[in-house]
Amino acid sequence: MSPLHGATSPMLPVERYGLEFYAGLHEAGYDVDYRRNGLLWVCASEPAWEQNRGLSWTAADPDSVTLTGDRITELTGGAVHGDLVRAAQYLPSGAQVTTAKVAAAMADRITGLGGVIDTRRPVTGVRADGGRVTGVDTPTGPVECDSVVVAAGAWNAELLRPHGYFLPAVPQITSRIITEPIGLPETLPVLMLMGTLPDEPGGGTVLWVRWHDGGLLWGGMYTTYPRNVLVDRPVPGRLDELPTDGVLENQRVARAARYLPALSRRASIRVKHGAPCYTPDDMALLGAVPGFDGLYVMGGDNELGVTHGPGFGRALAEHIALGRTELVADLEPWRPDRFAGRFSTQSEVLVPVSASFEQLVVGESAA
Repeated sequence: MSPLHGATSPMLPVERYGLEFYAGLHEAGYDVDYRRNGLLWVCASEPAWEQNRGLSWTAADPDSVTLTGDRITELTGGAVHGDLVRAAQYLPSGAQVTTAKVAAAMADRITGLGGVIDTRRPVTGVRADGGRVTGVDTPTGPVECDSVVVAAGAWNAELLRPHGYFLPAVPQITSRIITEPIGLPETLPVLMLMGTLPDEPGGGTVLWVRWHDGGLLWGGMYTTYPRNVLVDRPVPGRLDELPTDGVLENQRVARAARYLPALSRRASIRVKHGAPCYTPDDMALLGAVPGFDGLYVMGGDNELGVTHGPGFGRALAEHIALGRTELVADLEPWRPDRFAGRFSTQSEVLVPVSASFEQLVVGESAA
């Protein structure tokens, strides 16, 4: 779970539910590549370690422990050379899944309960009459319904914009690199690498790394182009034509990570881009869209959608069907209208998002 939330954060039950949900799919026999190998935050330098000592480790995982030297090497099966880093914090509750396989498992469950999934039928608009949702438009005709949940990621804004509603979230390009099998152990924890370049602000780009089919799936929180290329611009139907400048930045930092030699090992790679959306207060947008009966939104989860998706999905479904949810006290912390109209463009949202991001990575106020 994420240590970025405090001990009293409303996010904690949502994150715990997500972990239990994926474990449940695995126990039910679904192949979702579920592995509970934990999460290891590796701090290569003293400044990175000092910055992270203040995070809410025990709130995220009561069994969290600090590791150094040989204990890091042993835990990672020799992948990380513990003698070359300052220290690491291990959260044993951390787990990983493959999202495409989770989607297939969920589709099986939905259809098994009588639900219908229309593939290759994208929603092109939300239909409303007199402030009441009446359905959605698709290339093959409308679908009538009383309730609509807009959960289309970076495309949420474009579906809501025609109805005069601005969603206070900004898309930020991120990239991931998938290597060919290179003989890494399946027991490798998910890694967060900080302070790899101690002479640069924040120790350089923060990298995340996980095992994937014997190789690595990894990426980083780069701030270089094209991170902001979609701000206040239409989101294309596909993201595979985006520039790879951010990937090159990730690779530059990876080459300096001598403590994890597999990152810079020559191997065939594939690259994929995404556009997770961030909010001014690092909290997702979940709940009713103001001014429309039956219209709801779920998004802006600051690149934590896989972890939070199951919990948010349950909470919103219960809210719509029952008028209440048992998972959290209420949906108030995530209300889409909580900013009271303070933002009207994605460029305006980007200002606090960038400040928050810099505080996380650099460890000081952007001001």
